[in-house]
Amino acid sequence: MNPFNFLTRLFLRLRYPVSLPEEIASALGIHLSNSVRFDELLRQLCSPSCKPTKLARFMPRDKAEAAFGSARRRERFQRNTLCSYYFTEGWLEFVLQFDDQSRLRRIYLQHKRIHSDRGIEIPLR
Repeated sequence: MNPFNFLTRLFLRLRYPVSLPEEIASALGIHLSNSVRFDELLRQLCSPSCKPTKLARFMPRDKAEAAFGSARRRERFQRNTLCSYYFTEGWLEFVLQFDDQSRLRRIYLQHKRIHSDRGIEIPLR
């Protein structure tokens, strides 16, 4: 690693000490820069133009959960999986909902700044 990349990563870790936007981008299959501020990250994720390419409706549960392998915390329930990333602004959580045959049906984004009980639904292809 060259000195410039090392310093860039060091400053990036000052802004994002635990989770990085690129981890979320990788999970969803979208483009997000690590240089984006948290407010912009949240705005982009809540935008109707946020369309995951790695996830699709009716995909098997194990594949959908594997996409979120970089999540800091994963909690698995009968029909839901909660994948959480930690930022200094609080936990950013993805709720993956599955049907009775363990196929992905919906994804919701939750954060304390989103004032909806369910969160924001991320459209699946």
